[in-house]
Amino acid sequence: MRIITLALFVVGLSVAPAFAQPAGSAAGSGSAIPETGSALPSVPTAPATIPGSSPQELRKLCTDAMNANPTLAKDVVTAADKQAAAARDQATIQAHTEAQVRIAKNERHVLLAYIAMWVVAALFVLFLWMRQRGLKAEIAQLRRDLDAAAKGSP
Repeated sequence: MRIITLALFVVGLSVAPAFAQPAGSAAGSGSAIPETGSALPSVPTAPATIPGSSPQELRKLCTDAMNANPTLAKDVVTAADKQAAAARDQATIQAHTEAQVRIAKNERHVLLAYIAMWVVAALFVLFLWMRQRGLKAEIAQLRRDLDAAAKGSP
């Protein structure tokens, strides 16, 4: 959209001298429009029938006006690149923000899962320890019974 606006501005600059004053006006010497030998690049003037021109003619006129200024294409490309870079940066920031939210949400779930696994592991170790203690007590009882049986039998 900015390229079209810029092109129409350039066309407007090139058309302005043709429409600014009537052909026989005496105010031409004091006007703000530069004369032919000025520092501004010369832009082809548009025909006086611009309001009724076809879109193809207007496009050609705009293209000619843009091609007449050698730095315009570079300026347009530079402006477009800056806008595209800003849009890419904004998209990257938005993607990183969304990823941060997803990671933070998932981090909580992962943390809860690790806590649950540690609790299950601790309960399992506690269960094994209590069972081993019970088995050791049973083995000790069986040894006492075996020793008592060995002493009591001749």
